[in-house]
Amino acid sequence: MVDSRQDRAKAFFYKLLGTTMKSASTIVAIVASAASVAAFISPSCRSHENQTPSSAVSMSGSVSTLADAPAAIAAAVATDDESKIFDDADDDMIEFVCNDIGAELREQQAELQLPSDYDTKEDDILASLFGSNEIRNDFFRNIFGHRVAYFPSNRHRLLKPPMSGFDLSSLYDTNEWISLRKRGSQDMLDKEQTSYDDLTEYIAGGGSAIIPVIPGDYLHDTKEQIDHALGVEGEYGTSMNVYHSGPSAVALNIHYDSYPVIVLQLQGEKEWIIQNDNFGQNINDITDWRNVTLTAGDLLYIPKGVHHAATGDPEHGSTHATIGLP
Repeated sequence: MVDSRQDRAKAFFYKLLGTTMKSASTIVAIVASAASVAAFISPSCRSHENQTPSSAVSMSGSVSTLADAPAAIAAAVATDDESKIFDDADDDMIEFVCNDIGAELREQQAELQLPSDYDTKEDDILASLFGSNEIRNDFFRNIFGHRVAYFPSNRHRLLKPPMSGFDLSSLYDTNEWISLRKRGSQDMLDKEQTSYDDLTEYIAGGGSAIIPVIPGDYLHDTKEQIDHALGVEGEYGTSMNVYHSGPSAVALNIHYDSYPVIVLQLQGEKEWIIQNDNFGQNINDITDWRNVTLTAGDLLYIPKGVHHAATGDPEHGSTHATIGLP
């Protein structure tokens, strides 16, 4: 659901910056003194083909610091423009698309070569994620590489496990590369020091676990199905990372990714703030931001280089999977 009210946008930034202060000048002072750098999980594609999961969970140079954030961010509001790029679009197809990212940033998008017959496949996993064969086809023809888009799950379909819900205990048992995050801090989970109960307590206290899906994980078959549908199987396939967050948790600060991503909300709610102008420019130049709250089953596409951040539900946990496209 999209909400462009000024109070909601401000409230998001108060949560994101970890303060309830109402003064924009105070917010700017906090932002200016912040030393935390946003990080992201790198995809296992060509430029990272020799990385191990441990090296993929690392700080990256292609991020922005909160110290770069302008005063405009503190008062940013989502636009009221709900324009669609489909003249005859059904309301069930898509909730919104953001502005075109511009020629400069479009040139930097990953060159994903889709199978020539992708639009003839019936009811593959991508059709399930987007809601129908038609929506999947329209996405790749008209949106991919051009703009942010949000696809709500309601009225489309009810996703079944493993594409809905979340099994943290299973991933704790099978995955050795779980990263713990809490407002900029980062540690690798050591199972000799951190039991499963310790992990759940950490999450409940506002922490986040970032889990790169690897062979043996219960979500790995889903990742392979997506790779097959995109024709990018093997070492040049997608990445899939699960972000499991506690109440009001912020795993990553405002940042952009070096690859396009598709976000699937698995459980709970998560609020996102997304850049909507001056694409390819410094974060100081951004004056227009959009807000969207993802609920279970919702899908969000963010092109490479577009700034964004997410915060968890203030009362409950929240989980989403990010699919990094090669």
